[in-house]
Amino acid sequence: MAVNRGYGIGLQVFSDFIKREAIYVDKTAYVYKMAHTKAKNFFLSRPRRFGKSLLVDTLRCYFEGRKELFRGLAIDSLEKEWVQYPVIRLDLSSGKYYDLDSIYSIVGYILETYEKKYGLPVRNDAKLGTRLTSIIMAAYEQTGREVVVLIDEYDAPMLDSIHKPDLQDQLRERVRDLFSPLKAQAQYLRFVFLTGISKFSQLSVFSELNNLRILTFDPEYEGVCGITEEELTTFLKPDIEWLCQCMNEFAPTPLTYDDTLARLKRKYDGYHFSSRMTDIYNPWSLFYAFDTGNIQNYWFSTGTPSSLINLMRTRQFNLPQLEGFEADLKEFDAPTERINDPVPVLFQSGYLTIKGYNPAINSFTLGFPNEEVREGFADSLYRYYMEDYVGSSRRMTSAYWDLWLKKTTIREFVEAVRRWYAGIPYSITDKNQNEQFYQAMFYALMAGMGADVHAEEQTSDGRMDISLKMPDAIYIIEFKYDKTAGEALEQIVRKDYAVRFAADARPVYAVGLNVSSDRRTIEGYEVEKLKN
Repeated sequence: MAVNRGYGIGLQVFSDFIKREAIYVDKTAYVYKMAHTKAKNFFLSRPRRFGKSLLVDTLRCYFEGRKELFRGLAIDSLEKEWVQYPVIRLDLSSGKYYDLDSIYSIVGYILETYEKKYGLPVRNDAKLGTRLTSIIMAAYEQTGREVVVLIDEYDAPMLDSIHKPDLQDQLRERVRDLFSPLKAQAQYLRFVFLTGISKFSQLSVFSELNNLRILTFDPEYEGVCGITEEELTTFLKPDIEWLCQCMNEFAPTPLTYDDTLARLKRKYDGYHFSSRMTDIYNPWSLFYAFDTGNIQNYWFSTGTPSSLINLMRTRQFNLPQLEGFEADLKEFDAPTERINDPVPVLFQSGYLTIKGYNPAINSFTLGFPNEEVREGFADSLYRYYMEDYVGSSRRMTSAYWDLWLKKTTIREFVEAVRRWYAGIPYSITDKNQNEQFYQAMFYALMAGMGADVHAEEQTSDGRMDISLKMPDAIYIIEFKYDKTAGEALEQIVRKDYAVRFAADARPVYAVGLNVSSDRRTIEGYEVEKLKN
């Protein structure tokens, strides 16, 4: 019988995993590879809750020469020397940066611990970079070995001040000063590793450090954080069996191992960090599901993207635009301090990922990685836009499930949508009078409740507004604004949107909707069956 093997939820210290015998997916081969390449300075960007801090601590334990912690892991057979180096670790996410003084109290406290360790005077009146320089020199002189510097969440100060440009500029200058020794003291450094959510920018925080090896999109390191499909189906296979066993205690029909794996894939898989397109699972959600014995939305609940949604609203960027968004690397990997487009931040934060790559034009297609992120983001967007109208979603949830269970017809469902639109407060619709608003709100509502809904799906002759898939039917929905439902229906037929579903056995219906600017709801609609 399968058992709960213990998953170390919330642990970020490598030694805790070993001492508590919690499940640890072995990433030490990556540690060895980094430590033995000719490069010295590395940067890795990954979304939150993806294991960056655990990786940093694993590097710390390795460079401290703590061989006993690595017995049985990949690096145990690779490393022959186990040299002990002095390690300086700076975790900039250990506090919140709401004012300028915070960086001195948060980072100053970290530096103080190392000043005391190496017998240096605590210099609270000195610049942060000056203090770090003294620490590096003292560590080198007292141990006779080059120093390892590990910096976790380097961008925390800038991200906390994202909507306070003046404060962000001030914090950025202090962070730049803090890290200036990484180049000036290069001859005393053995290894430098930085992590963050957002892109490293050579023109800003690290203006003087121009020799970083960027691992973010490197195919050799795409599995360094997160769980690959191979790791899931081999090392974690007993845990899938355990999860299946737990879920079958309440499942109306028995789940098989393959059923459970398929559910995990839909919910937590889908992250890609290179053109190789290796599937990476969200580790936080995956292990939470194993630990609780249930597949739910866990990652999204650890932090809602209110600042990102506010940015989308400011830039008039709608949720459907994020499905199949095409960009080159420069577009969606922009520096943190130049935020005027939500897409780069959504990508760097893990709400979007690479869904496709066209090598001919070096273009990437972005999209939501999985159901967990898509549902959570859509629900947050809906609640943000409709804060005074959020209760109405309950009525639409009932209408959706009535259609799903075939208790109502598509026409009755559209009538429910019409009543829902009609109830949206004037203060909301007055600011968003266009076709895209009504499309986006319908999509956000459906996606947030877990419907199989898609926006802007591409065909050979255009993009359909919405496709809504039910067990017994597929509905292609086209919105028109101050036109006619007939025009909306005619566009679906003329552009042959239904051909996208030619291989699907389900019947396909065209639903044309016209939204009136005067009534601020659906004025007319037409439904036609396109395929039996």
